[in-house]
Amino acid sequence: MNFQDPQRASSDASAAEGANGAPRPSAEQRAALQRPKVADVLGAASAEELAGLYAFWGGVNAPPPPTTPAELRRVVASWMSDGEVAEARVEALGRKQAQVLAMYLDAPSYTQSLQELSDHKLLAVLSRYELESATGVLARHGLVLEVPDRRSKTKGAKAFTVPLEIGDGLLRQQRAKRRGVFDLLTLRGFLDSQYDDPARGRRTSPTRLREMYKLYSNEPAALARVERLADDVRPLVEKSVLQFGGLLPRALFERMDEAESSWNGARWKSVLEESLVGTVEKLELSRYGIHYSDETLIVFNEVALAWLRRVAVPGDPDAPESEHGLGVDLVSNISRFMGFLIEHNVRFTVRGEIFKTTEKRILQELIPNPGRELSRAAVLDFIFDFTRSLGLIESTGERTFAIAGVGKDWEQRALEHKLNTLIEYAVEERGVAGDWYHQVRMRRIFMRLLKRVEPQIWYDLMYLPFLSRNTYLAGLDQLAVDEYFSARNDGANYTPMEDPQRLAWNLARWVRQRLYLFGIVDLGYDKGGRPVAMRLTRTGAKLLGVVDAAGAAPMLGSLIVTPDFEVVLFPTGDDDELVHELDRFCVREQQSETLHFRVHERSVQRALSEGMFLSRILTTLRNQSRTPVPQNVLFSIRDWAGRAGLLHLDAQLVLRGDDPDTLRRFQQDAGVKNFVRDVLDERRLQLKSRFAQRRLQALLREFGYLVELDGGA
Repeated sequence: MNFQDPQRASSDASAAEGANGAPRPSAEQRAALQRPKVADVLGAASAEELAGLYAFWGGVNAPPPPTTPAELRRVVASWMSDGEVAEARVEALGRKQAQVLAMYLDAPSYTQSLQELSDHKLLAVLSRYELESATGVLARHGLVLEVPDRRSKTKGAKAFTVPLEIGDGLLRQQRAKRRGVFDLLTLRGFLDSQYDDPARGRRTSPTRLREMYKLYSNEPAALARVERLADDVRPLVEKSVLQFGGLLPRALFERMDEAESSWNGARWKSVLEESLVGTVEKLELSRYGIHYSDETLIVFNEVALAWLRRVAVPGDPDAPESEHGLGVDLVSNISRFMGFLIEHNVRFTVRGEIFKTTEKRILQELIPNPGRELSRAAVLDFIFDFTRSLGLIESTGERTFAIAGVGKDWEQRALEHKLNTLIEYAVEERGVAGDWYHQVRMRRIFMRLLKRVEPQIWYDLMYLPFLSRNTYLAGLDQLAVDEYFSARNDGANYTPMEDPQRLAWNLARWVRQRLYLFGIVDLGYDKGGRPVAMRLTRTGAKLLGVVDAAGAAPMLGSLIVTPDFEVVLFPTGDDDELVHELDRFCVREQQSETLHFRVHERSVQRALSEGMFLSRILTTLRNQSRTPVPQNVLFSIRDWAGRAGLLHLDAQLVLRGDDPDTLRRFQQDAGVKNFVRDVLDERRLQLKSRFAQRRLQALLREFGYLVELDGGA
């Protein structure tokens, strides 16, 4: 098989016969015969040391020790040679001892000198004394044995080694945790199974395995192996990767219209394994809660990733026919929804739902561009579920909805915080698409992989869903998914509904209905209106830390404000935060190459009631406008704020308002009248100095008064 380690192939092929015709042991076999074993540890142990070994390896539930030394050694030897027992005893060790033992297991022949340990970067935090102490503990338990260091030129140099049975047993247990789906789906698992098995009589060191893996898994090497496949196998591999993410079941192959030949799993298995491209195996996933049991053509995850990278970024001829993005419309619509609740008494049904007639009125307030993936009603349903789940709104005793304290805080948050909260909610959201247990784990993987794509570059829509699905499937054993579904099946009848293909499709559906809705990704459509591509937006890139938001150039001078209260935004490509600000105190009227907003009295008063400060409104217009903001616009905004009951608090705690009725209501309010020290005139009140200025502002806002600090506008 051409995937053999070239440095070992010659030694494997040249095993000669001895003088009596018996096969001569290989170099690895001769070395294994010379390496210390459990018998060497027990043979050198005194009676006291043997009793200590029995106590350690037998555990707390060990039976009384045998009376004869020979039987005692036999029992302890059986425990030390058992991989499961050895793994359990290692787990009971201290952290330092476990770290040091791991270094021994990772070394050739399980042998290390203390100097080599102290030079290892992973043990740099441990002193020489701590290394010697940890090794001494391991030696007392029989996990390491002191031996002459034949690698050293210093006469009499010593090293420590792990007995052969213990080392092989521990590595076998580690591999067993990765075996199963990991070995079938990944090149790393396949190489481990081929080279790292003591039963083969020639164990490859972990270091050499890592070197081989790096050699075979790098992208150019993987692509070259695919391109060298036989003419009848390569198209099948390409189709398997592009359409199915590297997993082609036999049942689906036999339903293909273009299938010109019958299933030939035995030949494909041989070709794919010899080329280190994949394999053909019976894949059984029902115990993991996945509806799948079929012979499958498997392209190793590393190879599938390399091939997908090659074709997942469309060139100009394959660019989507149309591009669509929603920006921050959803975040703005959440503000509009909460503003509607402030302005109206929204009643709910016995089932806790909004009445249909009220829903229609709310829909008229939302930005009328829900995109192609969700209807406006579906967007409103999401907003309602989101605000209720996070406690932004609450029900009152009069069967109406009101803004909770958390909801008032929400409006003060930055756009980045709001988007992060939306993503956290959507990742854990139930009922969007597919089995929640699988999907929530794949969503987390997807968000990690999303950080690795280039912003503003179109990728095939299924690129990341396939990679996320493959990564999740490869880790099923490590995540102990079978244990979860085993316990679930014991409690009730459960039938898995998703197969591997639907896992990826449902994840893509989540991307289309959530990340697209949040403005994290844009979608591209073909001529038939089908979504075929996605790209990470600038806002999404900043949110994920792909680009440095602090280093971005400030978006200044992108607005023109006219005397008739129209605000025109000239897009710069990085306007989401500005659009979100304008949506809070303006009404969006038109969206084409430029965005048109209009400032209304109602929109300004709504923004103030939601917690936006007048100073922030005025600063946004002044700082972002290319030309001076018309004086009539600034005057009207201040006047509208005064009519809404805006009050100003200065450093001397004098509360001033342009509306005398608001101040009279303030004096008569039982909740706040105790704050009043003196009435200066019909527009000014002197408040008591029990609280600092900002603390007093926060208290008065909690009572429903729009209070701003003087000097902020």
